Amino acid sequence: MSPFLSANPHLRTANPPTSDVEVVSRIDAVKTVLRVLTRTTGLRLAVVARVTPESWTCCAVLDEMGFGLKVGDTLAVSTTFCNTVRTLDGPLRVNHASRDPRFMNHPAPKMYNVESYIAVPLYRRGGEFFGVMCALDSNPADLTDDALETFRHLGDLVGYQLEQEEALTERDSQLMGAHEATVLREQLMGIVSHDLRNPLNAISLSAATLMRRTDLDDRARRGLRRILDSSDRANRLIRDLLDFTHVRTGMALPVKPQPMNLHELAEQVVDEVRLTAPGRSLDLVCEGCGRGNWDPDRIAQVMTNLLTNAVQYSGADALIRVEARGDEREVVLAVTNPGTPIPPALLPVLFEPMTRGTTEGSEHRSVGLGLFIVNQIVRAHGGAVDVVSTEEAGTTFRVHLPRGC
Repeated sequence: MSPFLSANPHLRTANPPTSDVEVVSRIDAVKTVLRVLTRTTGLRLAVVARVTPESWTCCAVLDEMGFGLKVGDTLAVSTTFCNTVRTLDGPLRVNHASRDPRFMNHPAPKMYNVESYIAVPLYRRGGEFFGVMCALDSNPADLTDDALETFRHLGDLVGYQLEQEEALTERDSQLMGAHEATVLREQLMGIVSHDLRNPLNAISLSAATLMRRTDLDDRARRGLRRILDSSDRANRLIRDLLDFTHVRTGMALPVKPQPMNLHELAEQVVDEVRLTAPGRSLDLVCEGCGRGNWDPDRIAQVMTNLLTNAVQYSGADALIRVEARGDEREVVLAVTNPGTPIPPALLPVLFEPMTRGTTEGSEHRSVGLGLFIVNQIVRAHGGAVDVVSTEEAGTTFRVHLPRGC
C-alpha cells in the first residue's frame, strides 16, 4: 500500500460494493473522463466519490501517483477536501494547500500529503447531492479557470450518466437503450468538440498574438512557446478522443479521399514538427511517385502522431528518419527512431486504445490513443500499419497506403 495511507487509521480498505459504487462502475465513460482530467490538469490522481455528511466512499479511481486508493475504500469524510465541496455546494480549486490560509490547517495536506486539488459536485436526478469528481496531487499545481471550466463540463456529463444509470436500475435494466446511448454520445462529442476546444483556441490565439510582440525577453518567449505547445497537444488529444468516440460507438471513421501528393504533405508535416520540437533532428527521404487518392488531413494526422511518438520516445540528440517511398501499387511511409525497444509482449496490442509502448516520456501524459487512431485512419484508406522494434535498429512504424483508396 502507498506510504501516503499505509499507516493512516482513517483509510478503511475496500468494502463489498455498495449500490452507489455499482452504479458508477457501470458508467463506461467514467474511466475516459478521469484519464482526460489527469492529462489536462497534470494531476496524478482522479476520483469519483460518494460523499455524505457521515462518509466518503471511492466509486471510481485513476491512480498514477501510487496513492493506494481502491474502489470501495472509505475515508473519514471530515479529513477530505471533498467535504468542503459538499458544504460549499460548489466547485473548489486548491493550488498549494499547505501555504493556503484557508487550508494550511486542514487535515488533507497533513494526513494525506495533498497539496493540489480541484473538484466539482455531482448530483442525482432530483438535484440531490451525490458526491464529488476530483483530481489531486502531492505536488503543488497551477490550476487555471479553464481547468475548472473543463471540470464543470465533464462533471455535467458524469452527472447525466449517473442519472441514466439510476433510472435504468429502477427499471431493472443493465444496458442503456438506443435513445439514451445516442444522447450520451452526442453530449460527449459536443462537450469535447465545442466546450473544450473554445477555451483552448482562445489560449492559443492569445499566446500567438503575444509572441508577435518585439519587447519580449527570452524567458517570456519560452513561456509562451510552452503554452502554445501544450494547447497543440491538448487539441490533438481532443481530436483523438472524438475519433475514438466515433469508432467505439459503431460509426465509421470519416475520410474524404482526393488526389494529392504524399511527398509534399510529408515535407509540410516534418517542417511543422521541426517548429514544435526545436533542436530535434528529423531527416526526410522521398522516392518514387507520391501521388494517390487519400484524405490529406487524415494522412497528416497519421504522420503527426507517428512523428510525435518518435520525438517523445527518443533522446534529445537522436536522429529521426522519415521515408516516403512509392511503387506501382502503394506508397509506404516509414518513421524510425532509436531508443528503448518496445517490449515484445506489447507488440500484439500496441494499436489498442490506452496502450503505450514504453513508460519513457510519460511526463508528456499521452492518453494512449495516438496509435489506435493511426491504425483506424490507415484501415479506412484500405491500408495497413506495422511496427518493428529492436535494440540495434530502433523502432520503425510502416504505413502502407494503396494509391486508389
